[in-house]
Order: sequence, then C-alpha cells, then structure tokens
Amino acid sequence: MRTFAHATLAALLALAGAALQAQELSPRFGFNAYFAQPADTAGKMYNSGWKVNFSIHVRREFDVEGRVRLEFGEFREGKEVDRNPYSVTRYSAQTRLVGYDWLIPLGPKRESGVDFIIGIGGAHWFRERRSIQVSGTPYPWYNDTDTQHELAFAGTLGFRFRVNRNLALELHHVLTSLPGSDRDFEDAELSHTAFGVGVRF
Repeated sequence: MRTFAHATLAALLALAGAALQAQELSPRFGFNAYFAQPADTAGKMYNSGWKVNFSIHVRREFDVEGRVRLEFGEFREGKEVDRNPYSVTRYSAQTRLVGYDWLIPLGPKRESGVDFIIGIGGAHWFRERRSIQVSGTPYPWYNDTDTQHELAFAGTLGFRFRVNRNLALELHHVLTSLPGSDRDFEDAELSHTAFGVGVRF
C-alpha cells in the first residue's frame, strides 16, 4: 500500500507536468481556506479542524478545467477516548496532500456557475495519541505519547460555486483510509468534509 501511495504521487506530478505543457492559456493560481469536519469513525476521535491549499488551474481553454493542489490541514485534539479511572486518551492529526482535480461545469462555462469536482491524490498523515493521567492517580505526572506517519490514497468529490472570476465557495468530501490499520490507533479512517472559500489570481 505504501508503494501504491508513492506511485500515486509520482503519477500526479507527471499528470501536472503534462497539463502545464499542453495548455494554451496561462495557468491561474489560487488559495483556499476551509473548515474541516472529520467523518465516520474519525468523527469519534478528532475534533473539527482547518485546512488550506495552494492551487494551479490548468487546461482553462477546455470545458473541463484541471486543478493541481497542495494542501495542509489539521484536526485538533480534544475528544476523550478510552477513558478509565487512571487516564484518558486523546488524538490529533495533521495532513499534507498533493492532488489533481477535474472541475466539470454543470451548465455553460461562465464566470459564475457550479462545477462538480472529482479528484485523486496522495496524502501524508501525521497522527498523535496522548494518554493523559488523571489527577489523583499514583503517577499523575506520567503521560504517554505515540505518533504515526502514513501515506494514503485520497479521493475527492464535491462542488465549487463560482461567484465571479476570482471568488468561489467550495464544499467537498475527502475519502481516505490509511494502510495497515492494525488498530494501534483504533481505526485508520480519516475521511472528512470541508467547506471553504477560495480566490484565484
């Protein structure tokens, strides 16, 4: 699975390079900021978080535009899992993602409108688990921390609402599952839904 994730990243870089070389119109750059909410099992382990991405919009002369994005995000610690009389366990996670999206217009392609988003990508996840001793236990100062680094495939589905030439709103869902889920961290599912605003320039 890790080899597959590396292959996915290499394929994305090749796809981005080919798209930049093949286009006739100059690329546009973008910046997006999102509120992110973990979904499914991840919603039981992580609090809501944020993410931002930097993007290059390519193939703008075609009906279906392409977007290469580099994304950074974080799900905050806060939810208590596996509480017992002696300790509580809390989780946090950070992500770095490289992806390519197809922006399919739902109707005539104009400065304003709606696009359907289909994307593929590769993600690097850094996860942390902290076991915090409860006050009054024999060793209240002893806290244990475990960390994991994993690569994973990430698929994206969503909608982009173009307000004008430079401003857009976006709602998407990222589906990702980490390889080798041996239940060390309860579950490897880290899918999430994000809503945000983006600018292009």
